[in-house]
Amino acid sequence: MKGLRLIDMGENRTVRTQQGRGGQIRNPFDSAAFRAENKITLDVTNMFDAPGPGSVSREDVESLIPEVIKAHQMLKNNEGDICDHDIPMTGWQDLPVEIGEAHLTRIRSITDELAREVDAFVSLGIGGSYLGIEATFRALTHTYFNQLTRDERGGAPEIYFLGQNMDPDFFRDTLDMLQGKRIAINVISKSGTTTETAIAFRVIRKLMEENWGEDADRMILVTTDRARGALKEMAGQKGYRTFVIPDNIGGRFSVLTDVGLVGLAMANIDIGEFVAGFIAMRDLTTGDVFWENPSLVHAAMRHAAWCSGKKIEVVATNAVSLYSVARWMEQLFPESEGHDGHGLWVSPSLYSEKLHANGQMVQQGERNILETFLLLKEHDNRIQIPRTDNNLDGLDFIVDKGLDMNSVNRMVIEGPAYAHHKGGVPNMTIEIPRRNAFNLGQLYYMMERSVAISGYLLGHNPFIQPGVEAYKEAMFALIGKPGFEEAARNIRGELEKIRRIRI
Repeated sequence: MKGLRLIDMGENRTVRTQQGRGGQIRNPFDSAAFRAENKITLDVTNMFDAPGPGSVSREDVESLIPEVIKAHQMLKNNEGDICDHDIPMTGWQDLPVEIGEAHLTRIRSITDELAREVDAFVSLGIGGSYLGIEATFRALTHTYFNQLTRDERGGAPEIYFLGQNMDPDFFRDTLDMLQGKRIAINVISKSGTTTETAIAFRVIRKLMEENWGEDADRMILVTTDRARGALKEMAGQKGYRTFVIPDNIGGRFSVLTDVGLVGLAMANIDIGEFVAGFIAMRDLTTGDVFWENPSLVHAAMRHAAWCSGKKIEVVATNAVSLYSVARWMEQLFPESEGHDGHGLWVSPSLYSEKLHANGQMVQQGERNILETFLLLKEHDNRIQIPRTDNNLDGLDFIVDKGLDMNSVNRMVIEGPAYAHHKGGVPNMTIEIPRRNAFNLGQLYYMMERSVAISGYLLGHNPFIQPGVEAYKEAMFALIGKPGFEEAARNIRGELEKIRRIRI
């Protein structure tokens, strides 16, 4: 039996786009026509007057406008509770217009040179040093990128991620994919002592040095603090090429810094277009006219929902490519808002898959849910639905109406948006025209400004995460890290008093 042929399917346009990027074919992101066709839209129609408890009215939102505008003006003036160790953590606001072409050229020069020498590239990082890079990579590339040929990847090496968890099976499985390949890595950590990333770096650096000796040093990139820290010191000793994590930009806001740009450039993502998307949304969201500023409207909608008793935000998308973007939002908002009993828990979902899993809960469960849709309006590819001889599944009507899979997929957002609103779930839709770096840049900046405003509305600093240190202290104590001896004694003493209940 011969292998499957994709008869009448045409070329995969995602692959064509990747090949084009490898051939230096770029989107005309400076043109008025391109920008007119690529505008992020926020539709809040279904936010208002959902039946049942916790309904949000337009009056609820409009009553917040003076407070929102005041918060926005404070944010732009770098006022209020915004510091981490006396440093205002708002450098992300003007970063898009501060990035110079010379800096982008340096990144491209290093990554282009390195990409030609290796088969695979591994990004090592966790949290803000990982999620934004992976989200953008997944959003803009083929689902099975690493299984494609080098030509189909547009000349880019295979891309892998490590250091984001402590699962030894996942780590070993990834190493199996790297066996026999020439690899380069970028280790991302401001301190250089982040446990998950540092352990991954130890293991993979040892392998590289055992295989290639001092030549391994050329294959190791470091993104870390400008002046201090374990990684900065090691890079100086080894001669690793370095990139900078700014002091005034926290991890979850760092995708436009070298944290994100280096890995994206390795994957042939157009980082110039990415920056342009950030600039476009910055220009749109610096104004104080509430109903013309999507970041302010988005922040106010979420805050009004929280005040009305909503505790969970389901962020659902109709695109597998955007699911990782929902996961990026899963860090951005809870880590920024989760202080003093405040904030919405973000639950990423892929529709229609999750509609067959937790759709019943969303439709008829406890009315503590807000829903935000990431609607991809135009996918790269179109899939026609064929007619059958017997119509046993009853779906020939779709063909009769001239609909394709894309049309049906759009309804897995529009249908739930209507039904869930009728079921008492306020929801809003962020419409993303198509898969490109310009639109991702717009979306990220819109969300960053929104969550900053949320911090002001909730009355706490959205740029710090003191609660994260609790798990680190407990983990360090339990594994016997020097300096945590007293904590270890206290924790073990408490654990010994607990009567274990095991069934």
